[in-house]
Amino acid sequence: MWVRRSVLLLAVATVTLTGCDGGDPPAPAASTAVSASPPAPPTPAASASASTAASKAAPAGTPTVTCAEVRTARVRGSKPPYSDFGEAGVPLVDGAWSGPGGLTLAAQAPCATGNLDPHGGISTLATIMSSTTGTTGRFWGLMLCKKESGAPVCTVTLILNDREPVQSVSVGGQKATVVYLTRTPDVPPAGLNRKRTAVYQFGNNTLLELSHTDEAYTP
Repeated sequence: MWVRRSVLLLAVATVTLTGCDGGDPPAPAASTAVSASPPAPPTPAASASASTAASKAAPAGTPTVTCAEVRTARVRGSKPPYSDFGEAGVPLVDGAWSGPGGLTLAAQAPCATGNLDPHGGISTLATIMSSTTGTTGRFWGLMLCKKESGAPVCTVTLILNDREPVQSVSVGGQKATVVYLTRTPDVPPAGLNRKRTAVYQFGNNTLLELSHTDEAYTP
């Protein structure tokens, strides 16, 4: 009985010593931390796809007549004298044209480019003056210019009253702002005593006045 108890104690001591000193130490637990790394740069294919998508989202450009090109444009219109030229119009040479009866057309300095027609892309708003030899009449007109078959064509859409010179034009927010000189009813045509700022919107193939404000003008 004593022998069996001694053998048992010896066996337990052997197992205990083996678990503490024998064999390899337990492997460390695997780390679960993930180190942050910078995002990989897009591949050339991805960059090309993004560029293509952006180009599709952008509105398609339309050929624009520059203010310099207005001086060589064909001019036409729906009101005299421009309606006399038909659909083909007449060509300006260095900004001017002269025809039978002493009629003269001359492109004027005020000119601007912008999105005036919501369905027609970018337009150039230019000015022109018509006069006839031997008369005192001077009529400024507003014309919209675009390219047709690669060539500049200007259509006169609005003609101001006699001797109302245009001072400036601008285009923004699909509206045109035109500053010109005019007069009150008591002032003869040769006189000017008002500076008018008029706002126009394109519609029905013409320029429709939305509003205007006047201020005193002294020559």
